[in-house]
Amino acid sequence: MCDAGCLSGKRLGESGMEQMSQALHDLCQPLTTLQCRLELAGIVGSDSAYRDAVRLGLVECERLRDMAIAMRELVHGAMAEDEPASNWDSVCAFSSPARS
Repeated sequence: MCDAGCLSGKRLGESGMEQMSQALHDLCQPLTTLQCRLELAGIVGSDSAYRDAVRLGLVECERLRDMAIAMRELVHGAMAEDEPASNWDSVCAFSSPARS
């Protein structure tokens, strides 16, 4: 499985696109794990089942976050190489969370 470490420092060429594709595919694993554990906790219905599901959910969310950050950095690095400096600010603004 590709993790956040395997994406860092890579260029988004053909092999980068393959890595990105694999990383996107791999995002399904922690999401499926999280979904199954939450569903199981709902079926069991005990306090300990819910606590276990939350504990595992936090671990899986951290994995997802790390992968998403590595993927974002990979894309931003490739865009920085392809975009003129004057357009980079608009790319960063577009990808930033909306401000209230």
